[in-house]
Amino acid sequence: MSSIPISWRRAVARVVKIPFVNYLMAWGIRLVVPRQRIGVTLVAQDEEGRVLLLHHVFHPSMPWGLPGGWLNRHEDPAKGIVRELKEETGLTAVPHAILHIQKNNSPAHLDIYYLGHVQPGPITLSAEILEAAWFPIDNLPDSLSPVTRKVIEAAVLKQGTS
Repeated sequence: MSSIPISWRRAVARVVKIPFVNYLMAWGIRLVVPRQRIGVTLVAQDEEGRVLLLHHVFHPSMPWGLPGGWLNRHEDPAKGIVRELKEETGLTAVPHAILHIQKNNSPAHLDIYYLGHVQPGPITLSAEILEAAWFPIDNLPDSLSPVTRKVIEAAVLKQGTS
C-alpha cells in the first residue's frame, strides 16, 4: 500500500492529463529511462518440418544460426524479423508465435525468438551470409549455440501441440 494519500495521487493523475505536462513527462521518460537494443530471430520451418539455418559471416565461434538481426528504431518486432529474413535470404515468412525472450550481455540486448513458416521461393544470400540450408531437426549442425538448440526444440514442441 502506498504511503502517498489517494487525494494526492488523483491530483497528479489530473495534472498529467494536461497536454503540456504530458509532453514534458514523455520527454522526461526519453531522457531518463534506459534504452535497450532488441534483436529478433526466426525459427523458420518448411512443409517437411526442417529448420532454416544460415552460416553467418560475423559469427566466427558458432557460424550456423537462425535468421535474424537488430530491430530498427520504433520497428514492430514481427515486421523486423520478416525484414531481416528478406535481407539475409530474399525469402519472406509469416511469424506465428514468440517462442522465447532472452537477455544477453555481449552486447547488452534482448532477443525475441519467433516461430514462423517461410513462404517458398529462391534463396538470395546477403553479403553477411555464406550459406543457407534446411536441416532436419534430428540432424542439426554441431556449431549451434545452446539457446538456438533450445528455441528449435521449443518450436518442435509447439508445432506438435498446434
